[in-house]
Amino acid sequence: MLIIALFGIFIIVSVFLFFYRIGKPVNLAASDSYYHHAWKNKIIYSPMGNWFELGYTITDADPTTFTVLNREFGKDKEAIFWKGIKQSVDYATFVIDDDGIAKDVNHVYYFRSFGGELTVVAGADPKTYQPDSLPNETSGQKWHRDHQSVFLYGKRIDADGKTFSRINETLAYDSLSLYSIVTNYQSGSGTAEDHTHVIRLNQKPTDTPIAINRNYARMGNAVLLSNWKTDFVMLSFDAIDTIQVVDERNIIVNTQLVSDGKLMSAVDVNSLQIIDRDFMKDQNAVYYEKELIANADATSFEVVSEFYSKDKQHVFYKNILLPNVNPKSFTIDYGSNIATDGKISFKDGVVVNP
Repeated sequence: MLIIALFGIFIIVSVFLFFYRIGKPVNLAASDSYYHHAWKNKIIYSPMGNWFELGYTITDADPTTFTVLNREFGKDKEAIFWKGIKQSVDYATFVIDDDGIAKDVNHVYYFRSFGGELTVVAGADPKTYQPDSLPNETSGQKWHRDHQSVFLYGKRIDADGKTFSRINETLAYDSLSLYSIVTNYQSGSGTAEDHTHVIRLNQKPTDTPIAINRNYARMGNAVLLSNWKTDFVMLSFDAIDTIQVVDERNIIVNTQLVSDGKLMSAVDVNSLQIIDRDFMKDQNAVYYEKELIANADATSFEVVSEFYSKDKQHVFYKNILLPNVNPKSFTIDYGSNIATDGKISFKDGVVVNP
């Protein structure tokens, strides 16, 4: 019985020590991630205090002199800590400025949004380094500049820093070139910091580019586009009298539709309807991804799913007619990705056995 009792006490103590490592926060108003250890004279870093799911780090900080600088940074009498790890910075001059930039007399430091390490921003001048954001920016890209260079996600852009200027969230220019700002997630992993690139284009500005929206710009009598569908397009016109923004992907130049940078002169802009992300129609015709859906009846046309659509007589996969399918009974099961009219079934537009 004594052995059982001692074992029970051991289990209780072990559970207590396991679940109660985090004590009081050092300064909850400044950080929800730095805590005193509950039963050791230590400082713990635990993201948002969620040590069970996000882990924790027992720091080397001196608990008697440790103070919080912001959510991720802290210091004691001798060292600077980021996410609980001691950093090789100039302690005496290290600051987090009003823009949240970490720097000392020698370097500017960059820290990734998710994971990663505190790294030196190569070539950055700590005295003049500052954010370089657009009004009402939505991309979340981290741009900075100093007196001679421009930086994206802590890396210097190969451009003329003194004349480099972003037009909008996807286009930029300097005195010598136009640039597209492209984020490509085709690898399926990583973040925008890993997959955003500034591409120098073989095109010198012939006029001062002016933003139309976050993806389109005007340069004299030309329209520029860079978006998730198209890295870069430039369309030239004899003259541009009017520009009307339909949405982020579509604009009307004079009386002609430009969709994802493609001129669609056949579309009647007066009756234009953007039905879904990739479907549009006018009073005469229907389009998928800017391609005509032949035989589609514009009046009765409706979107069934991301790729399927129908009218009163037909069913379509993208812009392809699916023959002998009954539109009245046609549905799609999103769980299996099987579309059917009850007699003929499809997966990704291909006939499959029911």
